[in-house]
Amino acid sequence: MIRSTVVVVACVLLAGCGDGPLGAAEGAASAPADAPAGVAAGPDYAGDFDLVGTEPFWAGKVRAETITLDRMEGGAVALPNPGVRIDGEQGVWDAEQPGEAGAEGHRLVFRLTPRPCSDGMSDRVFSHAAEVWLDGTTFKGCAARTEDLARQGRP
Repeated sequence: MIRSTVVVVACVLLAGCGDGPLGAAEGAASAPADAPAGVAAGPDYAGDFDLVGTEPFWAGKVRAETITLDRMEGGAVALPNPGVRIDGEQGVWDAEQPGEAGAEGHRLVFRLTPRPCSDGMSDRVFSHAAEVWLDGTTFKGCAARTEDLARQGRP
């Protein structure tokens, strides 16, 4: 008798919790109706990105295996791609490689923020603002998916 009463009370309490998933906040955004169960909608940083900046000129690339920063005056640094970490709406790649045999290592961080961006020198449309950090030096510029920039043609 006590066991059946506990089950009935538990069912009544759960029924009163609303029709959202357990732990869902009131008014919280949910995944689109056609999204697979258990998958939340969010920013998409899959694939390749190209980054550019001026004053000083620099270029960056996110590829499956590496992230690369090419400083026109300072050479290129390429580190293994650690994968993207989502921070709010931003995509962050944070790679570190220790130096070998007394050589200095590098820490390279790319942070992309989804918002229209202009490099100030071309008519190209960039979908993200970019901030790059290399060993304590910050570079600011723009970024977009490689395929989107290819469709726009060369500046």
